Amino acid sequence: MKRLCNTAILACCLLMLSACQTNKITVMNHEQLQLLTDEQIIQFNQQSCARQDRYEVLASPSHALQQHLNNIVHPLPKSINNQILNYRVYINTQPAAWASLNGCVRVTSGLLKNLNDNEVQAVLAHEIGHIALKHSIKAFRAAKSAEVMSNNEIILLTPQSLTQQQELEADEFAINLLKQHHLNLDGLITMLDKLNHHQKQASHTHPDMIARKQALIRKIHAN
Repeated sequence: MKRLCNTAILACCLLMLSACQTNKITVMNHEQLQLLTDEQIIQFNQQSCARQDRYEVLASPSHALQQHLNNIVHPLPKSINNQILNYRVYINTQPAAWASLNGCVRVTSGLLKNLNDNEVQAVLAHEIGHIALKHSIKAFRAAKSAEVMSNNEIILLTPQSLTQQQELEADEFAINLLKQHHLNLDGLITMLDKLNHHQKQASHTHPDMIARKQALIRKIHAN
């Protein structure tokens, strides 16, 4: 995919965020990142979403794929953590999805064409989990440093163990959310099988696919 936050599918973990204008790479250390308030981190997320929306091709509100997404998300939450969720489609053949702390939830046309409705709901429930659990804020707090790039992006250098743990936490949140809204849990498993087929290489931000699938099955049966 071109640059959808470098995500494979359950996305959002590399956190490329807009920064101040700069002509060189600068580095924010851990201590400097600790000084950021939650509100500033939310603002970074908002800027990131706006920047990505400008870079990608957004389906218009009347586009058939956007209308299809609107139907898919109908039983899902309209807001989380007092943030209104804004579900939109990028016209991009690579299956991917991501969410940001300010309520942006994005999926690609490739995702909608490769997954059935229940599987898309499973992906979205996972992405909503990242917002609900405030994973972006936790990533800032845990980051060793952040590189401010010349193209006005910030790349957080977070521990691999944290990003992988956040994926598992978002999976568990998705199970509970789908159950709460009386939606089929099978999509959480089948979407992993389908997306694993499209993923060209393993993502260091995500747990091993087999282990992740087994963890999901255990949690679903436990519930």
